Amino acid sequence: MITIFGTPKNFEGIFKIIQINAIKSWRSLSEDVEIIIFGKSEGAQKIANEVSAIYYPNIKCSKNGVPLLSDLFYKANKIASFDILLFINSDILLPKRFIYSIRNVKDKFSNFLLVGHRWDLKVENLINFNEASTVSSFWEMSEIKSKKASPAAIDYFGFRKNSLKKIPDFVVGRPGYDNWLIWYARRNFIPVVDISEEVIVIHQSHHYNFHNLKNDPKIFDRNKIPIEEDGKKNRKLHGDKVLNLLDADFSMLNGRIIKNTSKEYVYRNLGKLSIIFPEFSFFLNIYAKLYRMLLYKSIGSN
Repeated sequence: MITIFGTPKNFEGIFKIIQINAIKSWRSLSEDVEIIIFGKSEGAQKIANEVSAIYYPNIKCSKNGVPLLSDLFYKANKIASFDILLFINSDILLPKRFIYSIRNVKDKFSNFLLVGHRWDLKVENLINFNEASTVSSFWEMSEIKSKKASPAAIDYFGFRKNSLKKIPDFVVGRPGYDNWLIWYARRNFIPVVDISEEVIVIHQSHHYNFHNLKNDPKIFDRNKIPIEEDGKKNRKLHGDKVLNLLDADFSMLNGRIIKNTSKEYVYRNLGKLSIIFPEFSFFLNIYAKLYRMLLYKSIGSN
């Protein structure tokens, strides 16, 4: 089985509904799934008790009191009972079929990073995950009304225990660390598997208030670059080392894991190699130019 871990915000306002729905959806996958709730947010211990999760309040935080990704991963690796871990944002709903997707990936690869798109949907009421007809109706509705988000927005990461090491002190809930994790996996030759075509994962839409900061223009500049302290810290840590779902080297379709070999992927990958391996950028840029020239010639001759 798997260990799912996350660190919720305070359970207040719309976030109370959203986070209760999310965490109860994780439990609905199976009674055998292990859940770890990290952090001292208001209401975290209560929901942990309700879903028979492990509650671990002591986690390292930024100066503003927001959990650090490095400590979350370190402690999850120490505490988890199972070999497969899933880090997930606390506003994400998982359907039951998610468990089969992660099993397929773990059976194929000794090491991997499992990721995927999220679908945005406004959810304003609590969902009764104990009532099969309610759950079925919700997922049928979500497939129709939800909207697929940007490939740069990644809200869940499946991996084998202790496979992702030396995680920088990224601040959770701020941009960039999700894209860095894909860069890290590609850099370390860990297969990145995008399961977006296999399963719809719902992100419950909400406003973005960064740890009691209201959603005002001072959080981002006009180009949506973070100017708030924790956001700036993340940006400094990841720099240019960011990729997204379009850079996943594998995808899943109808239960089959397929190597990405499309022309679009090959072209994109040529441009990203110098970001993944910057120390070889001079040679990689020459290689990319030569490859493109040969490709153009082959297309022209046909």
